[in-house]
Amino acid sequence: MEKLDDLLLFAEVVEHAGFSSAARHLGIQRSKLSRHIAELENRIGVRLFHRNTRNVVLTPAGEEVYIHAKALKQSAQNAFAIATDLAGDPKGTLRIGCSSTFAQEALIPILHLFLREYPKINIIINTSDQHIDLISTQVDLVFRISSRQLVDSSLVIRPVCTLPMRLVASKNYMKHKEKIKHPDELKTLHFIALSVQQGLFAKDFFNKEDHDAWTLKLEPYIRCGNMSVLKSAVLQDLGVAILPRYLCSHELASGQLVEVFSSESQWLLHDSLVNVLLPTRQHLLLATRLFLDFAIPLLREYLNPIPQGE
Repeated sequence: MEKLDDLLLFAEVVEHAGFSSAARHLGIQRSKLSRHIAELENRIGVRLFHRNTRNVVLTPAGEEVYIHAKALKQSAQNAFAIATDLAGDPKGTLRIGCSSTFAQEALIPILHLFLREYPKINIIINTSDQHIDLISTQVDLVFRISSRQLVDSSLVIRPVCTLPMRLVASKNYMKHKEKIKHPDELKTLHFIALSVQQGLFAKDFFNKEDHDAWTLKLEPYIRCGNMSVLKSAVLQDLGVAILPRYLCSHELASGQLVEVFSSESQWLLHDSLVNVLLPTRQHLLLATRLFLDFAIPLLREYLNPIPQGE
């Protein structure tokens, strides 16, 4: 067998965008790391990097070799995870990607319980209000909320639950306004949209009585890309917004927020969908498997609880 550890060192150089950063991460001298990569290039007979004084760039051959070096690194991590599993002492690092609102409102309470059960597992949370790319950010799993079914042949999509949505406003904002019966009446109110795109905002509604559909298109009064900010704007009496039920259930129960559709209205919002995205179905790291088994039932109970009496 060729020296497989040189391939692992090569992967570290790629993922840390240079020899100096990779050497610091590995705790070895830069000259030693450079020598290992040079020996690897000599053995396989191709140049892996274009080098200059500031950075390194993969050659076309280097890009091909990195695909296999990365797979080797993942297999090594899996092997150690399995060994840890057999030893009965789960440890390792779990990298999770999600929106900041989801992290704060749904993930952190569950992590509190999870880490009491598995205290030797370390957690890294990568939050973003934009879609997190599972591969480029090197996270182990991503929670993604969408209005439609996700289709991505390159990833494993694991459904978590539906996410009921509500059209809400503050009690003060609606104090001198009539509740609406039809989605088109939203045009008479200040609508706050979860969006940062210019142009008309579109949202689909359906009628639970005759199954009719309606697509509302309007110019939002305020747009923002963060659900927590959206909720704050509603609580500050700035207008009407669509919020996940779990995020506003306490405020609805206390009367601080109210439903904007009248009780006579038959119009409803479609539920959103919560999914976990994974890079592969097989050879998941132990920390990932433990977390999914622990967290998904709790998330289902929290995000979409069964109403009492059902």
